[in-house]
Amino acid sequence: MRNPVWLVIVLLAGVAISLVGLLLGMWWLTFPAGLLIGVAIAPARLAVPTGALAGLLGWMLPLAADQARYGIGPAASSLAAIMGFTGQAAFPVILTCLVGLMLGLTGAWLASAARLLLMPATR
Repeated sequence: MRNPVWLVIVLLAGVAISLVGLLLGMWWLTFPAGLLIGVAIAPARLAVPTGALAGLLGWMLPLAADQARYGIGPAASSLAAIMGFTGQAAFPVILTCLVGLMLGLTGAWLASAARLLLMPATR
């Protein structure tokens, strides 16, 4: 599917699934959201980046909201110090966003690869 409206709808659905999963404590729902993106978008070269973007946005939006409401700087600094990165509060935030990105990316990649294995190539 190369329809840009469809891509946006699927992206927003993936972000919504990921976000709801995070808010309910089911962080792993980002991976099934990526799977759904990989199934819904036919070419893998579009599905994989869309899954990665959905995972990134799904994990970044709660962090941005918490930063706006509460300021996560002290908590991020404490976590960075525990990790051994004293004075680098951005490091845990970047790692958190990277986890979301990788969950969405791997889900979309797996579904796209399974699609190529299960569906015969048409020419």
